[in-house]
Amino acid sequence: MTDVKTFDECIAITGTAKKHLMLGNGFSIALFPKIFNYKTLAENIESERINLLFKAIDTNDFEFVMRRLLEAAGIVQHYDSSEVITERIHEDIEGLKRTLIQVITKCHPPKPSEITEHQYNSCRNFLLNFVGGKTYTFNYDLILYWVLMHFHEDKALKLPCDDGFRYRYSDEFVSDEERDTSLHWEIGQERDQSTYYIHGAMHIFSDGSDIEKLSYSNVGLPLAFQVKKSIEKDRFPVFISEGTTEHKLARIKRNGYLSRTFSSLKNIKGNLFIFGHSIRDEDDHVFDFINHNNKSLNIYISLYGGVNDEHNKVIISKVNGWRRKYPGKIIEFYDSATVKVWG
Repeated sequence: MTDVKTFDECIAITGTAKKHLMLGNGFSIALFPKIFNYKTLAENIESERINLLFKAIDTNDFEFVMRRLLEAAGIVQHYDSSEVITERIHEDIEGLKRTLIQVITKCHPPKPSEITEHQYNSCRNFLLNFVGGKTYTFNYDLILYWVLMHFHEDKALKLPCDDGFRYRYSDEFVSDEERDTSLHWEIGQERDQSTYYIHGAMHIFSDGSDIEKLSYSNVGLPLAFQVKKSIEKDRFPVFISEGTTEHKLARIKRNGYLSRTFSSLKNIKGNLFIFGHSIRDEDDHVFDFINHNNKSLNIYISLYGGVNDEHNKVIISKVNGWRRKYPGKIIEFYDSATVKVWG
């Protein structure tokens, strides 16, 4: 029988040892259940061709459609001597990536004020459990960023956070006209980094070499608005939305900012709490890396609903495989309902 503890019980077990946090989509869905789910996102697809793909495969799951397209491309190339069909499939793959960015941006709450003060305070109390540790998120949205920034100016309430982005100029003699006021990430700046966006985020952009973060304080416009305006100009955020774990890892390796996440995961010690993640196969590149390279790291995984729910059976089965492969490694489950993240 699967033992499922409460969140507080797991926190008590870890004692004073360092605690790290990894957030899945359930973190955002718990706050905005009608927005951050694949069904709502799929309903906002504007491309007729992408819509037909979803109907043909009969799913709302973007990553599932992406995986089917990649599999189709791999098979068709053996029969498509002119490469016309293969090229068309790859066009749809790129179209699907852009569509995902567009629908998330379209559906995203426009302003931080969509979150109540009570919800901000509840989330802060949750995050306080992980002060001194690292925070990793799979989510593309701005929710975690909004929470961290909400308390940023209050010294008494400020949550420690560092995503590695810095202003390039600190020279007081540089004129305002010459000063670069945008935030950039450079190799070497990750030394004190504590917040990691594993697959990118709405407010992080890259031109292939330079990596920049949008900021409200720089231009005085809501981030969601800035992102929409950037997309309208065909400037897209960093999103790793490939359909398979292998393709995701290959893309991550080509991005210095994202690849540093794995260096961090290899070196953290103590305990890792995973909240709101379904431990999907598409993210095995992260979980396999943790299990193989950080065998002493204890892992606590949230379960949503009963242990006999089909989605939880999948998680439990996968974790039991981890236990067999890495004997002695501590992996526990806790009930997500016992975590009042948003009050």
